This record gives sequence, C-alpha cells and structure tokens, in this order.
Amino acid sequence: MNKRTALYSTASALLAIALGFTALNWRAIRVRALTQQTLQEDKPVEQVQKNIQVLKGMPSSQLLPVMHFMRTSLGVRCDYCHVAENGKYWMDDKPAKQTARRMLQMVFEINKANFEGKTVVTCNTCHRGSTKPLPVPPIGQGAFTNTTFADADSKPTPGLPTADQVFDKYLQALGGKPAVDKINTRLTKVTLLRPKLVNSGTPKAAILNRGESWTLQTFQKGPDKYLAVINTPQGIIYQGFNGNVGWTRTANGLREMDGIELSRMKRQADFYRDLKLKDQYSRMSVTGTEKIGDREAYVVEAMSLDQKIVKLFFDTESGLLLRRTVFTETKLGLDPEQTDYEDYCEVDGVRLPFVVRTSYLDDNHLGTTRTLTEVKHNMPIDDARFETPAVPNEKHLGPVAR
Repeated sequence: MNKRTALYSTASALLAIALGFTALNWRAIRVRALTQQTLQEDKPVEQVQKNIQVLKGMPSSQLLPVMHFMRTSLGVRCDYCHVAENGKYWMDDKPAKQTARRMLQMVFEINKANFEGKTVVTCNTCHRGSTKPLPVPPIGQGAFTNTTFADADSKPTPGLPTADQVFDKYLQALGGKPAVDKINTRLTKVTLLRPKLVNSGTPKAAILNRGESWTLQTFQKGPDKYLAVINTPQGIIYQGFNGNVGWTRTANGLREMDGIELSRMKRQADFYRDLKLKDQYSRMSVTGTEKIGDREAYVVEAMSLDQKIVKLFFDTESGLLLRRTVFTETKLGLDPEQTDYEDYCEVDGVRLPFVVRTSYLDDNHLGTTRTLTEVKHNMPIDDARFETPAVPNEKHLGPVAR
C-alpha cells in the first residue's frame, strides 16, 4: 500500500507516533542483559562492577551513559582508556584511565566549591570533542566592527509566542481536534532500523549503527489497551497492556511488567495522552528560535512530570514538531536523547512524520530510525489480544491484523 494513501488513526495515535512513542524501550532491548537489573534494584555501581573508585555510589544504570558522556566529550573510543576486551575493561593498564580519574575528581571539586555540588562544569565544558582542552580562542571568534559597544542600529529580538500558542498551533498543524473524535482504535506497521552486533564473542566484536531491520505491528484500543508484535531475528516479542496488567512474552517465557517498565507501558497505552501535549510538563516557556536544518524553529524549554529537562523545536511557519531532546541527569552531566521528525505527509487532512530518528551520545549502540508504513483506524480489535496469555497459545496475539 502506498504510504500516502493509507488510512490513519486519531490525533492521539498520530501524536504518539509523532513524538516517537512505541511500547518498546529500545535502550532496554539493545542491552537486555544489563537492563534487566534496572527493572529491579538499581544497585551502587561498585557492587556490580570491578575496580570502581571515583564513581562509587553512582547507580549502576548510569555507568554506560556516563562512560559515553566522557568518551564523546573527548572525541575518543572506549579503548582510549580501557583494555577494550570482554572481561578486561576493569583493568588499569592504560595511563589515560588514571588521568581520567584525576580529572573526575577535579570536576567534582569545582562543582562542589562553586555550584553547591550541582553538575554545572563537565568534561565537555573544556574538552569539546578534543583530548586536550582548547585554552586559546580562535582568531575571529570575537570579531565585531566595534569591539567595545553593541551596534546602535541592532535590531530588537522579535516577540515570541507563548508556549500555549505554540502547542495549539502544533495540534492545528497536525489536523486539529475534529479529525480525532471519531477514532477509537488504531493499527500500525513500522520498519525499525536498529543497532546490529557483529562478530560476537570475538576480539573484533562491533556494533553497526542502524545495521539491522526489524518490523513491528501495534494494536491500540481506547482508552488504554495496547499490544506490540515485534519481529526480530531471535523470534517474535509480544508486549501488551490490558488496562491493568502489562506483560512481555518472548521465546524465553512470559513475565509481568513492574516498576519503571510498567510505568512506561501505561503511558504508551494511554490512547488519548498526547492530545494534550502540554499537560505532560509542569512548566514550559518559549526561549527563542534556532535552526533545525534549513527550518527556523521556536524553542520550548520544559520540565516533564518526571523531572526531566526537555527541549522541543516547532517549525515557526508550519507549527509542526521538528525535534525533541530529553535530558536525563547523570553523575557527570545531562545525557541527551534527541528525536527528529521528518517526512511529514498530509493524509485525510492529518499530517504526521513517516520517519522518526532517535539519536544518542552512544548512537552506535542505541540509535534507531522508525519508518511508518501503514496506519489504519477504527478497525475491530478483540479485547483478547491485550490479555496476558494464560497458555502457550498465541493465536489471539497476532501477528497479522485481521
């Protein structure tokens, strides 16, 4: 089916897709063995890994984000400091690792003495992608016609819209509320490019960025039922929520979700959640404009209900969402997750991005690109699809919409 003639669901479904939501936690899938622990008790990292010295007390779930924050700040690979072989990362054979520990202590002390312990100064403050800080500004960095005073005829900053106005324009840009009210179910088909592990178990093991293609289907029924059917090289993964219970089924068995994983699934399953995008934030303000590619965008800085800093970039002309960046706090600084929304198409009076690209500091291991291939609305969906499977019988689960 041609993507521009497919049927599409309600604006809640469209907004969910537009914001890059799916029931899957892609970070968790790519490091399933590591993140199983985070669904339970997040122990201090020194209780989980060997030879932890200056990062003692840090939650173990932050270890990989923190390592890649440092790696990216210096523009290096893991083997700059580590013996990058399985079972040897803990070793202290390389002098750069000792230097890194001293630099971490220095950063902690600067922040403690000057910023009440808040993570204001980070590795990237000085390094900016280089192993050596850049102490001398480049010629031309501060070049002005008059280096003493601002130009007398400088133009004032144009007035900015309010956050409410930006969000309202976004909803109208997608198609508006009238296109929403008649929808009660949605089915989607998606192609996912995700990381691929090659040469596993050998010294040449590597991750290929977006090197593997998965397909998935989602079934959603208002107000809060959800099922994802994910086709992977290792078999089919089912993730469901029946309005009360979340569950996951793989070739290894069936388990119920709890904790953080269940909270995520409840948010994904809320059919109408994204009709009121601004309600997801405790505070928000329009802070200026920035270029996203060749498009001018209003920047909305917000605080999410789970206390994460978020930046949203809306096209100043169309009102469409171009980018969203969510910052997760770690011991060394804010870890960004950037989602770009591309290839907006208008179908049946509704516009949505067919391509959603999510990028990270550790993009090789985490980066994904999702391409929407089909969405249908108001198709009949049996409630049995969303129930926790009681016996090894998958007929009611899918994988194909009927």
